[in-house]
Amino acid sequence: MWPAVPTSISVRPRPALFTGRDREIAAVADVLEHRPAAVVVEGAPGMGRTRFLTELAARPEFAEVRVLRGACPRLREPFPYGPILDALRTAGDRLGPLSPVAGALRPLLPELAGVLPPAPELLPDPGAQRHRVFRAFRELLIACGPAILLIDDLHRADRGTGELLRFLAVDWPPELGIVATSRAGGPTVPGVHTARVTLGPLDIPAVTAMARDILDAPVTAEFAEALHEYTAGIPFVAEETLRALRGAELPALDQLEVPVPLRESISTQLAALPESVARLVKAAAVLGTPAEPAILAQLAGLDELPEALSGDLLGEMDDNRYGFRFPFARKAVYDGVSSAERKRLHAKAIELPGQPLSLLAEHALAAGCVEKWRHYAEAAADEAIEQGDTARAIDLLQAIVAKAAESAVGRLATKLGEVALRAFRPDVLATLEQVLHDRPLPPVVRGRIRLAQGLLLVRVAGRLEQGRAAVEQALAELADRPDLAARGINLLALPFDGLTPLSWHERWMRRAREVHSGLTDPEARLALTADRIATAAHIGDGTAWTEFQSLPDTAPTVAERVQLARLWGNLADAQSWSGHLDRAEQLVSEGLRRAAEARYPQRLLEGTKVRLAWFRGEWDGLAEATDDIRTRHPQLGTLVMETSLVLGGLAAVRGEFTAARRHLAAASAHRPGDGPIPVVLCAASVLIDVLLSTDEVAAACEAADIAVDAARRKGVWVWAASLVPAAAEAYTRAGRWPDADAFVEKFARGIEGRDAPFAAAALHAGHAVLTAARAKHLAAATLFDAAAVAYADLPMPYLAARMRDRAACCRLEAGQSDATTSLSEAATAYLQLGATRDAGRCHHLLREHGAWAPSQRGRRGYGRELSPREREVAEMLAEGRTNRQIADGLFLSPRTVEQHVAKVLRKLGAHSRTDVARKLPRVASP
Repeated sequence: MWPAVPTSISVRPRPALFTGRDREIAAVADVLEHRPAAVVVEGAPGMGRTRFLTELAARPEFAEVRVLRGACPRLREPFPYGPILDALRTAGDRLGPLSPVAGALRPLLPELAGVLPPAPELLPDPGAQRHRVFRAFRELLIACGPAILLIDDLHRADRGTGELLRFLAVDWPPELGIVATSRAGGPTVPGVHTARVTLGPLDIPAVTAMARDILDAPVTAEFAEALHEYTAGIPFVAEETLRALRGAELPALDQLEVPVPLRESISTQLAALPESVARLVKAAAVLGTPAEPAILAQLAGLDELPEALSGDLLGEMDDNRYGFRFPFARKAVYDGVSSAERKRLHAKAIELPGQPLSLLAEHALAAGCVEKWRHYAEAAADEAIEQGDTARAIDLLQAIVAKAAESAVGRLATKLGEVALRAFRPDVLATLEQVLHDRPLPPVVRGRIRLAQGLLLVRVAGRLEQGRAAVEQALAELADRPDLAARGINLLALPFDGLTPLSWHERWMRRAREVHSGLTDPEARLALTADRIATAAHIGDGTAWTEFQSLPDTAPTVAERVQLARLWGNLADAQSWSGHLDRAEQLVSEGLRRAAEARYPQRLLEGTKVRLAWFRGEWDGLAEATDDIRTRHPQLGTLVMETSLVLGGLAAVRGEFTAARRHLAAASAHRPGDGPIPVVLCAASVLIDVLLSTDEVAAACEAADIAVDAARRKGVWVWAASLVPAAAEAYTRAGRWPDADAFVEKFARGIEGRDAPFAAAALHAGHAVLTAARAKHLAAATLFDAAAVAYADLPMPYLAARMRDRAACCRLEAGQSDATTSLSEAATAYLQLGATRDAGRCHHLLREHGAWAPSQRGRRGYGRELSPREREVAEMLAEGRTNRQIADGLFLSPRTVEQHVAKVLRKLGAHSRTDVARKLPRVASP
């Protein structure tokens, strides 16, 4: 019985967008406007020569011109005059007068039997007969009148076609333009308008346009650049690669299978090569890296080099080294080599001189030489570690550990764990866990591996306690090796994450100082020093900055430079939370440079950078940049929480409360034990403000209770700076005076003597909130003014504007009507920042006090554009908010919102409220 074969359907979609050839096609069209004319279009396979002819034929300027098209297919024996006959058979019956000589074509063009004269008798001399046929071709082309003859792949034509074109060139038909595509070369026609066009690779913008068209989705600049590099900008390769990606998640390009049409094209090209050149190409595919011709010939077993090395598959890369023009070509050729031949060539490649260690490892593995593979792979990993290429080192070590002998697994897993600590790769955890579970290891070796596992686990969201437990277990196994245990002790000294009290961490801090004095390894000493400085700065110890400034500016080894880059990042984080924002900004800038030089991951620095921008009111484009960071690093828990905090804060000031709550939940505002406490407490403060804005006082107090309890349990009070005014506001609005007073007082004692200007400003704000709640308006206004000055000095312009806003409101409550000037200034500051909801609230209060109304004179006419207010309404509509929610968010009346909604729908051409989300991105901001 025949095996069951599932049915399949293969549908070829429409051609891709024709892009990147505007200049070339316009130039050819211009030449053809001045007939007689002859154009040659050259280009390697895949450059789009055939598509070029198709697009040229469709040009509107040739609508009244007869377009004749013929092609030279890939045949063993090409047909005599094939492309010319193929083109002329469609000439039709609208022809000019023909003399009897044109009848010589009647046997060759039966399609035109109705318009051609009778065939004359054959001449006995073959040469004379061919001459008559050539004259007949010329006469028929003249009879076609204004015409363009397109010939595709002229390099495949028979010899007769070439002779015919040379005959025509002597006396070119006056109204004829010819365009012939060819790999290289073509007819030269003297005395007529001519051009030669060479189609090269597409540039990145053209590849980007093609990707958007085929994928029907946005395309990032990074993806477009990678696609351009991987496909070498060759249109056919780029198109087939994109079609293989369509409708699926975008994988790494080097993991993509060669698309079938591309594989078939490359196989055809390979089959057409001379046997010696084909062997050379296969050897190059196995070697996998550009090489000198002599090396390729040695691997291919050739005594002599072929005359021509460069072709459609191989080309000279640099300095007499030859390789594949694009990766898919190499992959397709490699897949076509038999497994036995591949294995033989890989084994032979090991003996070639000058091979990189990582490539030698690949050859050994493919050749089945396991011991050689282990040797070369570990040597390549060591080389990568020395060069700071941690990603490559981790990949190599993970592969070796999985197949390591019992005698080597402990050493290799230890090395893997140590290098993994320089980066963040969650997949390493599974490898280390399997080694600990499956392999018998000496206690010290087991302790080193478990320590690395614990140090990695604490970076994963939700696995903090598991990581700390693993570290404590590792320290017990390393009890006799304090030099090896130092990093674990140091980790337990760090207080940033979870609710473990600072006093517990301080015990480990003392232990870390004791161990530090006995360390001899420079990297370990620097790692402990860096963490001690960052920790001290985080808890407001002013001596940390002095110690940091006394450190050397550079280090001799890559490992030590990694620790310096890590210090710059961690200290930037600490300085930003304490309120030294200018210092923090400089540290971020320098830290990013150092991290790039040391090839240390910059992800945590990116989180600090966007949070600094949020603090400093640099909000233009910040939401998009922050969301991009979070999307690129979804597994890095700390970074996800920090970016979620920024996105939540930005949404809150725009009145987008649903989005704000979602982001703040991701920042662990409700689960303080799951993340970095400074982030958690700040997220809680924003959440409390959101809840109070919607009069959910009980929910605000509940959020405050969770956050205040977390601050008390942790005991690092400088981290509660953003929480103090928010929690005090919630408690006083709920009438919980003892809780409000106790928390502010506890905070005041906790930050006493600390180097934390953010906390000092927050204490002014906390006292101001308590005073205002007791209706001591003028006294509260003075405290709010002091807080405004303190926040402005940091600078934190949004919080400074809020304090000026609150001070003005207190003075208005006290009957000082001139405070409307200060309130108006606060509204202006809000608008400059983009805090639209706060600006709307201020304008609402100003209207109530008769101090503000939109000017009716000189108002800008926005025409079909959205006004700033209409854009705010449109953005809220796009989020699915109701008219009532929009009115509440912007402090407008429902009737005014209805009018704005109607204008938004009309200006955007939206058919419904739900259609606004689709239409809005296409409208430029006013």
